Amino acid sequence: MLPAVTRLPATPPDAALPALADLLGCGADDLRPLLPQLTAAWLAADDAGVIALRRTPRADLEVLGGARPGPRQAEVAAALLRAASASGTPLSAYADDSLLPGSTLRTLGWQHAGQYTEWHGPLPTPEMSVPAGLRVLPLAAVSALTVRREAQGTYADRLGHTLVSDTDIVPDAHGADDRVGYIALDGAGRGVGICRAWLDGDTLTVGSPGVHPDLRHTALRHALLRATCDAAHLQGVQRLVMQAWGDTPAETQADTDLGLQAVTVTPIYLSRPA
Repeated sequence: MLPAVTRLPATPPDAALPALADLLGCGADDLRPLLPQLTAAWLAADDAGVIALRRTPRADLEVLGGARPGPRQAEVAAALLRAASASGTPLSAYADDSLLPGSTLRTLGWQHAGQYTEWHGPLPTPEMSVPAGLRVLPLAAVSALTVRREAQGTYADRLGHTLVSDTDIVPDAHGADDRVGYIALDGAGRGVGICRAWLDGDTLTVGSPGVHPDLRHTALRHALLRATCDAAHLQGVQRLVMQAWGDTPAETQADTDLGLQAVTVTPIYLSRPA
């Protein structure tokens, strides 16, 4: 009989980084920029698993890592999650069968609270006009970091989104094409919506448009998507890949109605409401 997993003590995140990188199949240097966002980590014996907690824009901390596949995966994952949950801080985790199976999260009482969806399909051009009092213009036309930060902040309450720094919002950050991406401004010039874009041959990749909570009942989300798709179409783009975190059921249905297909769906669970 395999020995039971005992209570796991916390480990400094920097000490856990090599094990976490090995589990995730990357180099420790790839994860090092995340260290300021990591609050704690736990290691299971015999390299059976490791998790670290990452700050998010919400009240919850995101679980990174998990347990290696095998006969003890559920036991090791449960022990790691129990240790991380001891502080009482709400935690969020992606249900990934290779690391944190959904069945284990549900057994611990975690609740399905959202999902990550990757949509594929022909480039859509939804018929939507810009709501009155707002302007939609290319991201390349707005260099002020304060305004770009406001627009990026429209994602802050959405489950699954991560913290951003100035390096994430500068023009053309991480290979984005700000000639194609679009931003929405209100009458006071504040950023109230955003759709960032990446071009690769005939394919446009975007994040699901972010919209200020007070404007989510309007057509702004699809107006941003329409503007971005129109700009990409002029570049010869034919296909769309859209990545969505924490969208509402209504937004998910709206994306389906555009003729997009959900190629990847990964549930996100919460240990308790954040």
